[in-house]
Amino acid sequence: MTIQNAEALKAAFAAADKGDPVPLVNLYDDEMIWAGFTLDGTQRLYTKAEFLEAFGILAKLDESRNEVTDVSVIGDEIVVADVRAYRRLGEHELDITMVMTHRFVDGKVTHGADIVPSSFERFWAATGLTV
Repeated sequence: MTIQNAEALKAAFAAADKGDPVPLVNLYDDEMIWAGFTLDGTQRLYTKAEFLEAFGILAKLDESRNEVTDVSVIGDEIVVADVRAYRRLGEHELDITMVMTHRFVDGKVTHGADIVPSSFERFWAATGLTV
């Protein structure tokens, strides 16, 4: 089942990057908990609604892309994705690979976590944007 989950994850990210977020939103369980980064580089837990709301900041950028470049399937439930994240606002540019870990239960992501390099918070500080 995890190979199918990995394929679903790649397809959902690709659809979102083309302007259709529905497959990605539907992949996340309504009770999902995500351990992710804030713009200042601290980590916190997000509900699904908070996680999706945080992505709203991307609409303020001149360019934003996310591409799953590689996945690792671990056991029956875990999919780890290397995600190339590109962001640009004016002359400020971020081009990183972040690692996103997803726990799937019955085809839905119930828990997740990401890790980003320190250039992530430097980029957001330089843009002056906040959520």
